[in-house]
Amino acid sequence: MRSDVLNTSSGKYDGKTRPTTIFDWDYISCSPPILSAVGNSATDVMADGDKGSMLWPGKGGQLYPSTVCYIGAFTAVGTIPNVDGAVPATDTNSTVAGLNMQMDSETAGNVGIEIVLGGSQFGSESNKIIAGTHSASIDVTWNNVDWTDYDACVIGLRKAEEFNTGHAGILAAATGDPLYTDFVAFGCQSPDDVQIASDLNNGGSGTYTDTTDATAANHNHRFRIDLDSDGKVTYKHIGAAAMRAGTLAAPSTTATYTFDSGDTLVPYMIVFGTGQDSAVYLKSIEVTRSPSVGGHSVA
Repeated sequence: MRSDVLNTSSGKYDGKTRPTTIFDWDYISCSPPILSAVGNSATDVMADGDKGSMLWPGKGGQLYPSTVCYIGAFTAVGTIPNVDGAVPATDTNSTVAGLNMQMDSETAGNVGIEIVLGGSQFGSESNKIIAGTHSASIDVTWNNVDWTDYDACVIGLRKAEEFNTGHAGILAAATGDPLYTDFVAFGCQSPDDVQIASDLNNGGSGTYTDTTDATAANHNHRFRIDLDSDGKVTYKHIGAAAMRAGTLAAPSTTATYTFDSGDTLVPYMIVFGTGQDSAVYLKSIEVTRSPSVGGHSVA
């Protein structure tokens, strides 16, 4: 098993390799994202599976790309992603502000959005992560006024392939064929439950683990997935802490998972609602990868 070059306890640690930032955005330090023309259907109306893009300005003015897929029909009464609330100089657990990703769940159930972060859903130089070669992490903070109103607010890593809009509903139900062949997902899955979902080599039934932890009754919750350079995945989270703050800890019940070496992965995020008029705010998201694609070898 190959050790992680970033693990200071490992004999493979070289003291030099640094993570490459694939994606880094927060609602205080960065400008609001730029959304492309909404979908492929009529103006302000999106059909299930319509795709678009979002550009996310970074702290230094750089732009991080992402590819967006809309889940379920979206009408003009929905809310497209936009920064809402009074943005403070410093975040707190109870600050009700950020990128509102409520979408059409304001009026309809089983709708939402999947975003592949940093590039294409098929894995581009800017965002692909190679299992068995790269270490990587994805870290998110969300805020919600009532976590029982959301079926799925998750981050994950999945094998590079086209979007499948049925995936979100399977995560929310925590049962059935998850439709993506190889993936891990972590976050709020089913109202107010912190869960882990995965599938390996298109197993067809998925593995769904209830961590026995709950989201905070309201306000912030932070989730993190780490991928070691041997393909092993670990999970951490914390509730009721300021954005990117607090001490992350493994869930009370966790799950083991290792991607096959050589799999091309992409980082993704899903928000999928129950039809309640309850805003969910993305406060920050960061994705790193090491070593960089096209950089020096770590073999």
